[in-house]
Amino acid sequence: MKEKIILILSLVVLSIGEISAQNPTPTKTPTTKTDKIIVITKDNIALPKPQNTLPQPSPSLVPLDLPTILEKANEQTGNYREEFKNLLGDETKTFETFDKNGKSKKQSTVESNFVVYQSAKNENLATEYRNVVKVDGKTVGGSEKRATDLFTQLSKSASPQQELESIQKESSRYDKNLDISGLTLLQAPILAEHLQPFFDFQLLGRETIDGREVFAVRYQQTKASPYILLNVAEDREEKLSLNFEEDLPNSIQEPNARVRGKMWIDAQNFQIRREERELTIQPEGLQNPLVIQKTEFEYQPSDLGILVPKQITLSGFTVKSKDKGASISAFLDTKATFQYNKFTKSDVEVKSGEVKN
Repeated sequence: MKEKIILILSLVVLSIGEISAQNPTPTKTPTTKTDKIIVITKDNIALPKPQNTLPQPSPSLVPLDLPTILEKANEQTGNYREEFKNLLGDETKTFETFDKNGKSKKQSTVESNFVVYQSAKNENLATEYRNVVKVDGKTVGGSEKRATDLFTQLSKSASPQQELESIQKESSRYDKNLDISGLTLLQAPILAEHLQPFFDFQLLGRETIDGREVFAVRYQQTKASPYILLNVAEDREEKLSLNFEEDLPNSIQEPNARVRGKMWIDAQNFQIRREERELTIQPEGLQNPLVIQKTEFEYQPSDLGILVPKQITLSGFTVKSKDKGASISAFLDTKATFQYNKFTKSDVEVKSGEVKN
């Protein structure tokens, strides 16, 4: 069985106008476009029209108080969710495994045409579809036919869950024992209004990334949240939530999981330029939190008016327990790196539906 490293639920909020509302999961205005099968190839990529829709406040007007910075950054993550749909790009995934001493054992690469797929069964859901074209440098035959067959199958799905599971299964068929999804679809989810009360935020000061001044903000989860779950089979589609699945020793009954990290927020437009996020556990008797997963997000400029993913690195750890839980440790066992070139916007909505011949 594959090990699910991370799954982000309630993936896409599709209405900018309701991002700052109390309930951050607005509905999307139904589209009148004709649904069609889309085979993801380079020929399908439509060059985007230049856009510059995001506000560019004067640096002298940028507020320094932390609550305002977080509020404006949350607004920009909403813009990201709105713009980061129906996008096409090239993705290279690199998987690396390590022994218990931290020495690299094996490395493999998977190259794909990447698309943000909009569910035809639930307009508030989207996922990442990967049409694999190369594995370890060797071309995968029949990729276009597989894509066509998949979209035909999706049009017959009985439910959104079945639809998205089919896409994930197809997208990760060369990913060995890993099942990773949703990392590109959201920026800094802990900025959501219903998640912020579970965190302590600290403004560390100003730094510079790629010549841009940024606010460095550290965050730490301070209490359990119904929207941040570890190894809990619970569906919370009504609000944005983080659902982690990790293999833990049976001796760890209550892991006391928490999320912590650091983000770098552009001081002019309040977009997220970088984030480091860690999942920790601290069972009873363990003196310090133990990192069991780490994810690093780097973003780059685009022609879409938003910063888009440049590289995402997820590190997974194996947790060991000795003496019935009296001694607990973790070591790096897997690292998955996702690299992206320029994103472009499709001129049609990428979803399954009525097949047009």
